[in-house]
Amino acid sequence: MKRNGTEEEVIVHPVDGMQLSEGYIRIDATRHWRGRLIGMEPSFGDSVEEVLEQLETQAKAYYGDDVVVELLRGKAVA
Repeated sequence: MKRNGTEEEVIVHPVDGMQLSEGYIRIDATRHWRGRLIGMEPSFGDSVEEVLEQLETQAKAYYGDDVVVELLRGKAVA
């Protein structure tokens, strides 16, 4: 469930391709950002952009250099 705009869903997909994975970025109890893709280690940072970059690096290492990680603003994480 989305909490005050502090949680965003992210997806991984190839450029112009279908979704490969999903995850989230949210604020943790220490007021830092935490993100995670299914089956991968969590990433931490001081901004959504910093965590998004880390998640994209992990996704590229796993799926290949042609993938992108995107925020799906306005969608709640189940």
